Amino acid sequence: MKATGVAQLLPSNACKNLIIGIDEAGYGHNLWPLLIGASAWRVPRHMSDTQLTGLLNGTFRPAAWSQNCQHVPLGDSKKLYHSGGGLSTLEAGLLAMLWLLGRTPGNVEQLLLQVAPPKSRGIDLSSQAATPWYDDLDRLPVPSKRALSDAEIDRLCQLARGALHEHDIELIDVSAQVITESHFNHQVARWGSKGLVLSQQSLVLAEQTMSIHPPEATEIYCDRQGGRKNYLPLLLQWKPDAWFSETAASNHRCSYHATSAPLEIHFTVGGDTFPPTALASMVAKYLRERLMESFNLFWQQHLPDLKPTAGYPVDAVRFRDQIQQEAIRQSLPAECWWRCR
Repeated sequence: MKATGVAQLLPSNACKNLIIGIDEAGYGHNLWPLLIGASAWRVPRHMSDTQLTGLLNGTFRPAAWSQNCQHVPLGDSKKLYHSGGGLSTLEAGLLAMLWLLGRTPGNVEQLLLQVAPPKSRGIDLSSQAATPWYDDLDRLPVPSKRALSDAEIDRLCQLARGALHEHDIELIDVSAQVITESHFNHQVARWGSKGLVLSQQSLVLAEQTMSIHPPEATEIYCDRQGGRKNYLPLLLQWKPDAWFSETAASNHRCSYHATSAPLEIHFTVGGDTFPPTALASMVAKYLRERLMESFNLFWQQHLPDLKPTAGYPVDAVRFRDQIQQEAIRQSLPAECWWRCR
């Protein structure tokens, strides 16, 4: 009988790590939901985050999309999109990666169902009381402009597929957590800190992502927010049986290792240059921008002269003051549309 090698007996992912990147959009704003995105990848067991970034930066770059460009836009969402600059670059990169997973949303409602299905992840927008501005998400097309054709998205998808295959890297999931205004306010009232709410919900999303995929060695990369440098109490609350120990502590990164499981987690400043965290940043930012679009459209239907807002602090206050009387008239309490912090 012909001998069978050990590698032939192992599943295809046995020599790979699960890498999860997590980032948020809207943390510093008072309007619209807080969005947390996640992307999950399988990479060769001994590939470091620096190696992963270096291998992919020839094909995946934080550069503007144009027809027939030879890169897939991937990077910090703030570099791929800015107010007034259009969504095309952000959409081109995000949709190309979603197509790798067989997800081809035609509108925002379909996109939400694909990355944040209400039964498993996120907050079901339709179940939230008094949020009529999210009722017509199926009317917002994806992509937002016809200039980004299916053929172009498919071309970018094939570019991405080729680069990942060359280095034995797999994208296996993209997901999101939608923390609506009222839910955010409830959680902040409960815990007393929006930073704590962000950290807790990020870990919830990480747990959901891990539960979907077979148990394997896992590394989680979170973009660090605020001044927190010690995450050990939070991690011990998240997984009290995991016995975390700190392996790195600096102004740039805090890292922890679970001594009872093959699990490491990193909280990094500027971590959205790392491809898994960058893609998480992109899905969070894109969903937030489209939900903002729906919110603006709703209020403009009732106040035709109302100028839309991008949600920055001073203008958000202007917008709040201008819609307040109409909100009262419609029995829409401020806690349903204005975040307390």
